[in-house]
Amino acid sequence: MQLAARHLSKAYGYFWALRDVNLNIAAGECVALLGPNGAGKTTLLKLLAGLIYPTSGEIQINGTALSRTSTTLRSTIGFLAPGEHLYDNLTVGENLDFFTALYDKNIAGSAIASTLNGVGLQRWSGEYVSALSSGMKFRLSIAKWQLLEPGLWLLDEPYGVLDGSGIDLLENFLQAQCRKGSVVVIASHHISRVMQLCDRALILHQGKLTFDEPRQQPWDSFHRAFSEFLPRGPS
Repeated sequence: MQLAARHLSKAYGYFWALRDVNLNIAAGECVALLGPNGAGKTTLLKLLAGLIYPTSGEIQINGTALSRTSTTLRSTIGFLAPGEHLYDNLTVGENLDFFTALYDKNIAGSAIASTLNGVGLQRWSGEYVSALSSGMKFRLSIAKWQLLEPGLWLLDEPYGVLDGSGIDLLENFLQAQCRKGSVVVIASHHISRVMQLCDRALILHQGKLTFDEPRQQPWDSFHRAFSEFLPRGPS
């Protein structure tokens, strides 16, 4: 899996949420997407996921342009965020049956049961999703995308609703995906946590990409770039 963005921009009316972003992300990279509120992180993730479309510029996956008609390409993309759409009036197991059928995946019931066990939800397989906590719903979303096996993983603030074991589960899985050659991009305000996981950092500010470097030790350039957005404390 390889991901590229060329002169990517997105406007909402007269407001430019993203301006002239250029990216090249190679197979196996795990990338932290950082920046203050309103910097354009979620907009960039939604563009990369094909959920919204750019005002100008282009996204390429494995050298092929992502467009409104790119059904096959979109099936290689997983977008994971708290509040991701699940069907409350279906059970946990029925949700996974539905999504795997929707993506034309022929997955045995034993594989679904094993995946639910892996995310700690096997005993809730017959429970309606409406009865689950936010953290459990997020675990179900993880299970869904594990079964669908995208090559591009896009995560928007994944840590907020997960407990400690859920965070370990997610991070171990993402590391395994990167070892297989997938691309992972994580937008998060949990800087210390995400920088332990990722091997590259991007910083967005006012819709512009202001920083893009691989992780290194020491990393003075990153600390200088990110310190601009840290709280100053009372004056």
